[in-house]
Amino acid sequence: MSNLDELIRAAKASFIEIDAAYQSSDINEKLVMAETRNKAADQLVTLQAKRLIQNASAITDADITEMKNLKDRIDDAAQIQTALLQFVGLLAKFVG
Repeated sequence: MSNLDELIRAAKASFIEIDAAYQSSDINEKLVMAETRNKAADQLVTLQAKRLIQNASAITDADITEMKNLKDRIDDAAQIQTALLQFVGLLAKFVG
């Protein structure tokens, strides 16, 4: 499996966990996080659409590990927002 495929797999798993926590947040927390959550979802879709992106070889094992670890760091709204921002930041390296 290529690093790109592994990153996509890890990103999907992380997003599912982060989004589940987001969905269970109260409305005020959702309002604060909505834009970042939507950007994370858009980036995941873009990454999946770009299986043959030019810089796929730049995906490192550390990138994959970081993505896998995101889902384990969400216990409250602040952590959900932080996880969303980290998710967006990591995928921005590959989808722009």
